[in-house]
Parts: sequence; structure tokens; C-alpha cells
Amino acid sequence: MFCPKCGNQLAGEFLACTVCGHRDLPASPALSDDPAMRMLMPIGRSIYAIIAGYLGLVSPIFLPAPLAIVFGLLALRDIKKNPELVGKGRAIFGLVMGLIFTLIPCAFILIGLLGSK
Repeated sequence: MFCPKCGNQLAGEFLACTVCGHRDLPASPALSDDPAMRMLMPIGRSIYAIIAGYLGLVSPIFLPAPLAIVFGLLALRDIKKNPELVGKGRAIFGLVMGLIFTLIPCAFILIGLLGSK
């Protein structure tokens, strides 16, 4: 990064030039503005979306599948109320996985009940 007034190369994240003292230097980008950091860290993401995503991942175990549905719906509501939050894809993933792995055991139970008659 270079000073816009004198052209001096700046080292580090200075808010003022060390040569001419110019202070209108662009600040370093915020951590939450970096797309790579937003992918790796839960910056600005709905906590419900994070929970729904992880429950969706383990929903093939069948036990957390209904919880993935609940947290997916809570996340979608939270994101709708707070437009600055992200995580809609993770919430939908948790919701879909929860629905799939809740309906599969219900279908097997229903087939077993109907087949036993």
C-alpha cells in the first residue's frame, strides 16, 4: 500500500504516513469483509444456521434429524428478521437433511405397520 500524497510505501497497517503524516489513508479491510474469513469463521452468521448445519450433517444418525428441522426453521426466521446475518444456505441444508432423515424412518415404520397386517 502506498501513501496517496507522497507515494511512500507503507509497511504494516498504519493509518497515517510515516514520511509526510498524511492521515486520510484507507483503513485495512474489516475481518468481516473478507469473503475467505466469512467462509472459515462464523462472522455475521446466524447461530441457528450453524447449529442447523451441524445437525443436518449428523442427521443420518436419525436422532438429531428433527432438531435439524427446528433449528433450520429458527435460522430462516432469524435471517429474515436480521438481514445483515448470513447462513441461509446452511439453514436450508439442515432443514432438508432433517426432513429427509426424519421421513425415511417414518416411512419404514409405516411400511412395517402396514405389512404386518
